[in-house]
Amino acid sequence: MKAGVGFLVAAMALTPLTDGFSKALGEGQSAFFICFSRYFVAGVIALSIAVVLRKPIEVPVHDRTGQLFRTGLMMGAMVSLIYALSIVPLANAVGGFLIAPVVASLISVLFFREHLSVARAIGALLSFAGAFVILRPAGSLEFGTLMALLGGLLLGAYLAATRRACACGGAFSTLIVQCLLGSLMVAPLAFWSGFPNLLLKDYVFILALGAVSAMCHFLTVAAYNRADSTVLAPFFYFNIIFAIPVGFFWFDEIPTTATLIGIFGISLGGVIAMHSTRPARTEGTIKLPIIEKL
Repeated sequence: MKAGVGFLVAAMALTPLTDGFSKALGEGQSAFFICFSRYFVAGVIALSIAVVLRKPIEVPVHDRTGQLFRTGLMMGAMVSLIYALSIVPLANAVGGFLIAPVVASLISVLFFREHLSVARAIGALLSFAGAFVILRPAGSLEFGTLMALLGGLLLGAYLAATRRACACGGAFSTLIVQCLLGSLMVAPLAFWSGFPNLLLKDYVFILALGAVSAMCHFLTVAAYNRADSTVLAPFFYFNIIFAIPVGFFWFDEIPTTATLIGIFGISLGGVIAMHSTRPARTEGTIKLPIIEKL
């Protein structure tokens, strides 16, 4: 169990680096191209590992439509986050994105008839109050934070849909299919105006972005193979703990008091909501992380 927590904390420590690379690339590239590059490189890396280890790539016929739908939700979420990162501080974007677990919980209540406990209701209220605080830090709407919240809503829908899906292959198969399919989905928008002009540092950032994304996925899978989801759930919010220093040292960003209060509200609400959820361990159900930013 301790090893599982350690793997997850390591994944959360690396995740803000993917946001940092995305934000740095956003200074000259579109969110669609960054999203395409991130998933394409991560998919190629995972495919190469699968070939070396001789792991089969499975695409179940019965889940192809569902896979397409869930991948679309995931890509929409990540494009929204990457766009947000290009115009607001990193902590604001990541903080707004963390509303996803509560959204997933509420969707499960509304559409999958799961029980709405008092803890879930309190957690949702705290998270949405925190989102409101970081959305209107000075009494005015911040479009970038709004995009991060949109990404959180889409990611929450992705998590809720994936939780209800039947098991569809192993970790490598899921990663490869979603990454390569996702990159194909955004490719027309990524290259709408032709191939972008890239500097040497852009290529370095793109390779690093894909490599760290793949590494975060593998660490998360390793964590869930060693510890229960209810034990690991609170540690997903270590993401924001590591995001704040990345924003400070890389982009000279200092979170405002309102941002910190809002992030605390979202995180506390999410932890309360997740601890109120005890997913049934039924055969054919995927054991998934709460947040998977790949």
